[in-house]
Amino acid sequence: MSTSNDTRAQRAEAALMQYVEAKGEVFENSSSEVAELIADLLHHTVRIDQGEEAVESTLSLARQHFEAEHNGTEEE
Repeated sequence: MSTSNDTRAQRAEAALMQYVEAKGEVFENSSSEVAELIADLLHHTVRIDQGEEAVESTLSLARQHFEAEHNGTEEE
């Protein structure tokens, strides 16, 4: 079953809202909140993969997924 990019964006917004609220802040649905979440996820990536190279690997993989989904070339 294919997932639409709109559905992906809605899931991300829900996760972002929970993240912001967990920090005790007011959700504004802004790109700066997205950047803060990404930074914290990268801290978590270093923790679970134990190394700085995990950051570049994770960002590269995320970019590949995004481009495939955004351009409609993902496998269904």
